[in-house]
Amino acid sequence: MLLIFILLCLGILIISAGCLKESSVAVTGITVGAQKVTGAEVTLNVTSDIQNTYGVSSGIARVQLRAYDTESGLVVAERFDDAGFLGVRGSGSVSQTIDLPRKGSYRLVSSVYENGQRKGTGEITVYNLERLTPDIQETGLSISDIDFLVKKVAGERAEIQTDIYFTNDNRAPSGTFDVEVKAKEEDAKLLADKQKTHVESIQPDATRVSSVTLSVPDQYNYVVEVLVWKNDTIVKRGEGNVRLRPGTQVAKDTLFVTKQIETSKFVQNSGSSPVSPVPQPYATKSPGFSPPLVIIALGALVMLAYVRRRQP
Repeated sequence: MLLIFILLCLGILIISAGCLKESSVAVTGITVGAQKVTGAEVTLNVTSDIQNTYGVSSGIARVQLRAYDTESGLVVAERFDDAGFLGVRGSGSVSQTIDLPRKGSYRLVSSVYENGQRKGTGEITVYNLERLTPDIQETGLSISDIDFLVKKVAGERAEIQTDIYFTNDNRAPSGTFDVEVKAKEEDAKLLADKQKTHVESIQPDATRVSSVTLSVPDQYNYVVEVLVWKNDTIVKRGEGNVRLRPGTQVAKDTLFVTKQIETSKFVQNSGSSPVSPVPQPYATKSPGFSPPLVIIALGALVMLAYVRRRQP
């Protein structure tokens, strides 16, 4: 009986000696996702899976995440986060966010440390971050209104001034951006005109009006599209309608009648009131016969008197 107890104790000591050996921690996997994309930066969410494959952890595991520019090899960003105590053959994961410029490619290296000693590493490369489309809602820009003013009508063309109201709903300045405005015929979707303009940075909670003038054929209906460009990417869209030839449905599902409007009546005169044409006096006629008729009548009387004298 004593012999069995001694052997059991020796077995426990042997097992314990094996378990108390130094831990061996490895990075078993890395997952990367784009958490936020703006015009200039990308926030990546990097999750590192780690596991203690042997021995007992000697302390709290910490994960270091570094981003290297693949062209220069320089460290662009770095951060440390705790992964917890792994224990015996334990595993865990840690999620870290890292901000990188929205251009180029980067090598992400995840290293796990215990008591200042590096235990294991893993890496993954992300390519061509400039291809990521910025989150539209993160730009902070909104198109609050679009107005249309007739500036000129000449022949069969009308010049329409388009006023676009941009509001910055973000807590930071919007930064400069470009605006492209396109007028497309409502039915055929043919492009009638397009213009571009540059807009300076808008302060938080501020509104700015940007204007362009479109020259389009008169007596057509148009869909006006507004595209906001930032860093060669469309980050916002909006649209409005200009109906220079509106229509009315007379009977339900039966007849649709178009109306012709005089676009020139809507031409803006730079704040002055429209000048009404001065009525011209009409030519009036005096009562009686006109001079030619009087001459003809006198001639007829003379001829009649001459004929009567010649008669016997």
